[in-house]
Amino acid sequence: MMEVGPHAPVSLTQCLLGRVKLGSLSEFLTTSFYTYLTFLDPDCDEKLFDGASEGSFSPDSDSDLGGYLEDTYNQVVPMALPTKILSAHRKSLNLVDSPQPLLKKAPEDDFQFPRDDRGDVDCEKLVEQLKDCSNLQDQADILYILYVMKGPNWDTHLSGQHGVTVHNLLSELYGKAGLNQEWGLIRYISGLLRKKVEVLAEACTDLLSHQKQLTVGLPPEPREKTISAPLPPEELTKLIYEASGQDISIAVLTQEIVVYLAMYVRAQPSLFVEMLRLRIGLIIQVMATELARSLNCSGEEASESLMNLSPFDMKNLLHHILSGKEFGVERSMRPIHSSTSSPAISIHEVGHTGVTKTERSGISRLRSEMKQRSSTPSSPTGTSSSDSGGHHIGWGERQGQWLRRRRLDGAINRVPVGFYQKVWKILQKCHGLSIDGYVLPSSTTREMTPQEIKFAVHVESVLNRVPQPEYRQLLVEAIMVLTLLSDTEMNSIGGIIHVDQIVQVANQLFLQDQMSIGAMDTLEKDQATGICHFFYDSAPSGAYGTMTYLTKAVASHLQELLPNSGCQMQ
Repeated sequence: MMEVGPHAPVSLTQCLLGRVKLGSLSEFLTTSFYTYLTFLDPDCDEKLFDGASEGSFSPDSDSDLGGYLEDTYNQVVPMALPTKILSAHRKSLNLVDSPQPLLKKAPEDDFQFPRDDRGDVDCEKLVEQLKDCSNLQDQADILYILYVMKGPNWDTHLSGQHGVTVHNLLSELYGKAGLNQEWGLIRYISGLLRKKVEVLAEACTDLLSHQKQLTVGLPPEPREKTISAPLPPEELTKLIYEASGQDISIAVLTQEIVVYLAMYVRAQPSLFVEMLRLRIGLIIQVMATELARSLNCSGEEASESLMNLSPFDMKNLLHHILSGKEFGVERSMRPIHSSTSSPAISIHEVGHTGVTKTERSGISRLRSEMKQRSSTPSSPTGTSSSDSGGHHIGWGERQGQWLRRRRLDGAINRVPVGFYQKVWKILQKCHGLSIDGYVLPSSTTREMTPQEIKFAVHVESVLNRVPQPEYRQLLVEAIMVLTLLSDTEMNSIGGIIHVDQIVQVANQLFLQDQMSIGAMDTLEKDQATGICHFFYDSAPSGAYGTMTYLTKAVASHLQELLPNSGCQMQ
C-alpha cells in the first residue's frame, strides 16, 4: 500500500521504479493527453465528496466490511414472481417495408391498463403487477409504461421501500437482460436509459480521420443528420437520438454500428475504398432487408431479429455487407443449456454466379459492348447460367441478386473507381447534372480540382438526396455512361443533363422489350420511382443489361449533339 503524506513521492518512485516530476497542473497540460470518461456520471464527484448521504457508509476497517456488504446487497429489490400478465409486447419496428419514421403508439393503444375510479391508469396497480411478473420482456413492458407516464425518477415504492425509482428498476432489469444475453432487450433498455457507448466519440473521429463522413437516421434530410466534423460525446449522442426519433433501439444500434465501422476502418481500410459517406440508417435498413430475404420472413420479424442479434453476429453481418461478397444467412440451433431467446443465425459466403466484382459494376466491359454487342443475353426471362464452380443455377435462384447488390452498394455509397474525377470531366462539357431535381453545376469545376475531397463531398451530397439506395446506384451507372463522352472530341454536350430522365427512358426501353416477348404480367414497378423491379434486378452487361439500355437512353437524350457518323441505334 502506498503511503500518504510527506513520504508519498518516495513511495510513488518505488512503485513506478522511475523518476517522478512534481509541479502544478498547468505545467503538465501542454504535454498531457486527456479524455472524457463517458461511463462516469456527470455528478459522480459531488456524490463522492457529499457527506450528507444518508443510509450509506464506507468500510474503514475489516470489522466494518461485513456490515458494508450486507447493507449494499440488501438495497437490491427483487422483481421475480411467477405469473405472465401481458400477452402483447411493444410494437416491433419494420425497417424493411416502411421508409417513413416509425412513431410509437401510445401505451393505451397496446395494453389494457388497470383503471381507478376516475378512469385514469392506476400506476400503483401496475407496480403490483410488476411484482407478480417473472418474464423479462413483460417487466420491460410495464416499466416502459411507467417510464412514459410517470418519468424515470418516479418512486414506485416497490415492496414498501423508498427510493425505488423507475430508473433504478430499469437498471436492474438491464443487468438481468445482460446475464441472459437478451440482446434486443439490452438495446431497448439502453435506449430508455439514454446510455451511450464509451468510445463513440473516438470511433466517430477515427472514421472522419479516414475521410469518411457519417450520416445517422433514415433519409431524406432533414431527418438524416450528417456528421462531418468531430463532436463532443454528449452532443454526438444527442444528435443520434434526435435523428432516430422515437425509435430508441435504433439510436442504440446506430452507436453500435459506428463503433464496428471504426474497428474495420482501422483494421481493414480496403473495405472502404471508394466510399465517402457512410449512411448508418440505410446500412441498418439493408441489414434488416438481408435478414428478411434470407430467412424468408416479414419486415417486422426481420427487424426484431436484427435487434436481437448478438454483438458478434451483428459485427459479422456488417462485415459481409461491407465486403461486397455474396453471402447467405441461415437459422441455426442454440445449445440446450442456453438461456437466451435471441435468434441464432449463421452467416456464410456463397459462390458468385460467374461475375467478377469489376464486371458487377458494369464499367470495365462497357466500352467494348458499345462497339460490339455479342455477349450472351441476360434477360430476366432467361432460364439458366453457371456459377464459378460449374453448378447449374436457374433464374429462380438468381432472382433478386442484382437488386440486392445495387441496394447494398447504394446503402454504403460505394461508387466505381475514379467516379468523382470522371464526373468532374463531364461537368466541363455541359452546364450541369440534374439529379432528382437538384443540379450539380459546372461552375464547381472552376472552384475545385478533380482530386479535391471537397468536390467529392459536393457530388455525394447531391446523390444522397435520393432516398432509395438501388435507384441511387442506377443514377451512378447512368453517370458512368455519360462520363464516357468526356473522352470524345466533343467540346460541349449541351446544357443541363437530367440524369433521372435518362434512367426513366432506359426503364421504358426495357419495358418495351419485355412486353414484346410477352412479359406483361411480371412487370411490377416500384411505386416510389416507377422503375421496373426486373430492371433493378438486371445485370449491368448483356443485351438485356442495364448498361445497354442506359447507353441507348443517353444516345437518345443527346442525339442532336452526337456526331453523325451514319450509325444507327439498335
